[in-house]
Amino acid sequence: MTNNASSGTSPGGISDIRIIREETVAIRDGRLKKPLNAVFSGMNASIDFDRRLYREDIRGSVAYAKALEKRGILDRDECRAVVDGLLAIEREITIGAFDFRIEDEDIHMSIERRLFEKIGKAAHKLHTGRSRNEQVVLDERMHLIKACESIDEKMLFLSKALVERAKEHLSTIIPIYTHLRKAQPVSLAHLFLAYCHALERDRERMKDFQKRLRVLPLGSGAAAGSSIGIDRNQLLKELPFETLSRNSIDAVSTRDFIMEFEFICVLSGITLSRMAEDIIIYSSEEFGFLDLPDDLTTTSSLLPQKKNPDSLELIRGKSARVIGSLVWMITLMKGTPYTYNRDFQEDKEGLFDTIDTAIQCSAVMTEVINRLEVNVDRVEEALRRSGGTLFATDIADYLVDKGIPFREAHRAVGEIVGFAHERGVDLKDLSLDQYRSFDRVFEKDVYELFDYIRSVNRHDVPGGTALKRVAGEIKRIEGALEKEMRSR
Repeated sequence: MTNNASSGTSPGGISDIRIIREETVAIRDGRLKKPLNAVFSGMNASIDFDRRLYREDIRGSVAYAKALEKRGILDRDECRAVVDGLLAIEREITIGAFDFRIEDEDIHMSIERRLFEKIGKAAHKLHTGRSRNEQVVLDERMHLIKACESIDEKMLFLSKALVERAKEHLSTIIPIYTHLRKAQPVSLAHLFLAYCHALERDRERMKDFQKRLRVLPLGSGAAAGSSIGIDRNQLLKELPFETLSRNSIDAVSTRDFIMEFEFICVLSGITLSRMAEDIIIYSSEEFGFLDLPDDLTTTSSLLPQKKNPDSLELIRGKSARVIGSLVWMITLMKGTPYTYNRDFQEDKEGLFDTIDTAIQCSAVMTEVINRLEVNVDRVEEALRRSGGTLFATDIADYLVDKGIPFREAHRAVGEIVGFAHERGVDLKDLSLDQYRSFDRVFEKDVYELFDYIRSVNRHDVPGGTALKRVAGEIKRIEGALEKEMRSR
C-alpha cells in the first residue's frame, strides 16, 4: 500500500486522484489523545483501495440522511444541505477534483470530512446512530449488485457469440477427444453449446445469489442495532435491496456474500480457462482446427515465426487470481470472532480484483469466439487420418444389434482396430472376409457405418450430438437469449 501521490486512472474509473499526506492529527475520538503512529498509519488506512466504493457510500448516506430527517435529527434544510453536499462530492470524485487524504483512513471518513468542509456542523449529524461496521458492508453489497449486473451482461454476450458460431458450424464434424485422444465424431456446434451450458449454470448461480446479496444491513449499528429508532423500511425503499437483515450481529459480521460471489467467479473462471485450453490446443500447429486473429495474439521477442495465443493463456492464468482471492477470503474469515474485526479491511482488494478479472476475461473471450476461424480442411484431414477408429463404437453397436453381448462386441472391435493398426490400413478398407474372421455376423452393411454424418446422427437422444438435436438446442438457447436481451 502506498502513501505517495498517485495519478492516472485508478480502480473504478476514478481519474487523476491524489493521495495527500498532511501533518495533521487523524480523525480521532475523545478517548485517544495522541495522533496515529506514523508507522501504523499506512497499514491502518484503506483509502488507497476502498475509495472505489464512493458512489455506494454516497448513495447510502443520502438515504440515511432522509431517514434522519424523518426521525427529526436533521431538519429539512439540514437534510437538503447534506444531500446536495454529498452529490457535489460525488461529482468532485468522479472528475478527479477530490483530495483523498491518508489520515482520513477510509472512504467513509473522507466523504464526511469533505462534507463538513462544504456545509459545516450538519455534516457531523449524519453519522448519528450509524457505524462504519454497517456502512462498509452496505457499500460492498451495493457495489456487488452492480458488479453482478456487469459480469452477467458480459457472460450473456459470450453465450450469444457461442450460439452464433454453433449456427455456422452445425454440420461441421470434428473428432471429440477423451484423455486428449480421438474418441468419436461430433458436431462442432455441439462443442460450442457445451461451453454455453456451462456459462448458463454460472449465470444461474449469479442470479440465485441475488436473494442472499440483496439483504439490507443498514440500521444494524456497530453490532446491536440502531439505538435511535431509524426507519429501516424507509431505507429499504430507498436502496436496491429486497429484504432487511434479521440479526444485527450477523449483518455486520458476515462476509459470506463476498465468498459466495468469489466462488461463483471461480467457477466461471474455470469455465473460461477450460475453453481457453481447448482453443489453445485446437489452434496449435499440430491440430490446426482453429486460427486466432492476429490482434488477439502476440509474437516472441526472440522467435520471429511465433504466433502465441496470449489472450487465451492470460484468461487461463487469471483464473488463478480469482481462485487465490477466494482462498484469501476463506482464510481471512475462518478465525475471526463475531462481530466486526479490523481483519475485514482486507476483504476488498481481492474482491475488486475478482470483479475486474471476471469482466475482462469474459470480454476477451467474446472477442476470441466472435473472430475465431475454423479450418474445415484441417478438421476433415484429421478425420481421414483417424484410420476409421472414430467409428469403432459404431461397429461395436452394429454387433450388439446383431445379438452379440456388448462386452464380446467391445473385445472383438478392439481386436479389429489392433489388426488394422498393425497393417497400417483404415478400418473401412478391411475386407469383409477379414471382418468375418473376427465374427461371422458381419455383413456388407458394415461398410455403411463409415459415414460421419450418419455416425453423428445415431446419437439421437436429448442432449446428444445428432444434428436435429443440436439444431433444436441452438434454437432453444437462442430464443432464451433473445428474450433476455429484449428485456434489458
